Amino acid sequence: MARAESGILRYETTLNPEARERVKEIGPADLLVGIPSYRNGRTIGEVLEAVTEGIATYLPDKRVVLMNADGDSTDNTVTKVKEIEISPNVKKLCIVYKGKSGKGLAIRSILEAAACLETKACVVVEARAPGICPEWLPRLVKPVLAGDDIAFACYNKSAYGASLADNLFYPFLRVFLSADLREPLCSEFCIRTELGEKLAGKDVWETDVAQFGVNVWIAIQALVEGWDISQVPLGFRGDPSGEPGDLLDTRFEHSVGTLFRLLTVHEDLWRKGPPHRHLPFSRPWNLDVTPPCRDCIGDLMDGMHEGWEVYGEDWEAILSSETFSEVTNLLAQDKGEFVFSENLWASVVMEFAMSHNRGDGDPDRIGKSLLPLFYGRTATYVEQTKELTLAEREAIVHKVVAAFLDLKSSFIRQWSQYDSWFDTDSGFWLGA
Repeated sequence: MARAESGILRYETTLNPEARERVKEIGPADLLVGIPSYRNGRTIGEVLEAVTEGIATYLPDKRVVLMNADGDSTDNTVTKVKEIEISPNVKKLCIVYKGKSGKGLAIRSILEAAACLETKACVVVEARAPGICPEWLPRLVKPVLAGDDIAFACYNKSAYGASLADNLFYPFLRVFLSADLREPLCSEFCIRTELGEKLAGKDVWETDVAQFGVNVWIAIQALVEGWDISQVPLGFRGDPSGEPGDLLDTRFEHSVGTLFRLLTVHEDLWRKGPPHRHLPFSRPWNLDVTPPCRDCIGDLMDGMHEGWEVYGEDWEAILSSETFSEVTNLLAQDKGEFVFSENLWASVVMEFAMSHNRGDGDPDRIGKSLLPLFYGRTATYVEQTKELTLAEREAIVHKVVAAFLDLKSSFIRQWSQYDSWFDTDSGFWLGA
């Protein structure tokens, strides 16, 4: 346990005494498969069946711990984990982690447990993973056991399901960190336990990282620390939960805030312009498919118009007069003529990112007010790409990246004219 004591125990553990006792009882293992959950009784059964079959079929020679890190669910989530049949090489670890319920803290508890169990690798799989199959598990594990630091999943998603990565997170990281990580928000990944322990010990767990900012934060850490990264195509994954056009989405708010904050935390890195880093795929990615897309354009358009009623004043305060004028012109267009262009979208994102780091207003409200504008861009993106193959869709994504790149020089000039609103010397966010 010395390894865990030197790292994760610098800060209060998320493992309660009962969990720590169970970890000691299990003893050392080769691999931990962790499923964070909170009221996922309707979906976790499918995930458990795929995971247990994947272990039995592809990892029968490994000592595996199947862990459920639950946020104190009041439904039958934990019962389903306890009742699932497992192969002889598997032990179960079911815990309610310490702290406020949040996806990030659940993942932190999984990383802590893996360190305490002295595993070689740790896999995280969401409790809602539409499209999961047993093959996901060995595909994620193999690159890390072969020497990579982390393996990030990538998926075949519908145009709607892929919009957030394609239009915001991938272009943003491509421009500022010069890496082509295709799914920065991927829900499934495998990490070398030693590095997972270091993440668990960083001083970020009272921020949005403790909730829905965790996935992009892990991606950012892997990129800025220069880890050996592989991307693992897993095939089809269904759309995210929630209704298109809904103005209340804390997942978006936390993830965007974490993404934008990297500009201040890692300013020295992105301003130097790091060399482009190509991240390899562990296996061929079949892009000659067209995942089905739901009919959601009307709902997305309604969400943008509703957002104008709620956040119009915020948009005017955050955006330049020229960009704000273009946005208001969009709202006056008929749905059949509506086109939220790549160039306008890039301007909107860059100006929101600048405002967030300047501290012009409530950072949380900045994320909330960007959401309906994202819906507007998604409506155009879905209309443009819903009938295209993934390979054809990439041409549109490249246009989005190019639009962001065109604005980088002017962004740097504007950035140089202000002082940060928080102190990065404190070590907070840096994980010092």
